[in-house]
Amino acid sequence: MIPALLSRLTPVARTVAWPALLAGTLACVAIIAAASLAPDWSPLARWPGLGALALCAGAAFLLDDAASATVSATPRTLARRRLQLIALALPLLFTAWTACLWYATSTQGAWFGPDTRLALSVQFAAMLTLTLAASAIALRLMSDEHAGWSGALAPLAILAAAIMLPERWALLTLPSDTDWTAAQHRWYALLSIGALGLAWASRDPANRRHC
Repeated sequence: MIPALLSRLTPVARTVAWPALLAGTLACVAIIAAASLAPDWSPLARWPGLGALALCAGAAFLLDDAASATVSATPRTLARRRLQLIALALPLLFTAWTACLWYATSTQGAWFGPDTRLALSVQFAAMLTLTLAASAIALRLMSDEHAGWSGALAPLAILAAAIMLPERWALLTLPSDTDWTAAQHRWYALLSIGALGLAWASRDPANRRHC
């Protein structure tokens, strides 16, 4: 059973954008390390989400896959192939995020302490699904197997929103703020939107004419 599974996943693993994922991982580590060395920086500069955004920028290229344009001619659906790509990348993303999050929330004087790890992980999940959804939608609309550059704009848009949204729609708040819980609800909403967008854009190419 395991050899058969490996034989199916090996060709898919060769198409994973490992260089982009590794670059995002290194950028995440660098951002988190730099923030820990500057305790006088603003809360935004020490927000672990900045490292998450770097991971998402690397993951934006995960769905770039020339085979996706012809997957309708194979028994494997587009959604299944993308799920396999994501599943292969998740261990690296999860390990990098867990290590960086643990370090960032354990340093002395951290704005976001250990009790915020779950909330920050929800934020990372929302950013990741929105990034993958943006890439998948770009692939669907642009008919280009290299739409990762479009998806890479999603983390920048999220960062801009976190900075520029009015206070009543704020995404980035401190745990001590009264609207911390409300902001978390917005992250859950973004997570749902990203998941729905990814699912919609991952329908088989043969069904596009029915969109």
